[in-house]
Amino acid sequence: MRIREGNHTLSGVDTAPMPMKELGFILGKFGWNTRFSDLTEEQVQTLIFGIQESKRLAAEIDIGKLEDTYFKSTGAWPSTSIPF
Repeated sequence: MRIREGNHTLSGVDTAPMPMKELGFILGKFGWNTRFSDLTEEQVQTLIFGIQESKRLAAEIDIGKLEDTYFKSTGAWPSTSIPF
């Protein structure tokens, strides 16, 4: 078993997957036709864990664009945003 500290193994080598790749991997295991409402609690925990342990999405996509997309999707600003 590897022990991880944040997104790094204790050896200092970053092994965290990119978030979109990790999401695709997990959803592929669940089945692409599986609806979110059909996931078990364990599967939702797996999904959240996998995303939390991946690299930050802001490492791939500009944070401003992510915040704008979040607002457009939810109608609320993310906690990372300073709305002024």
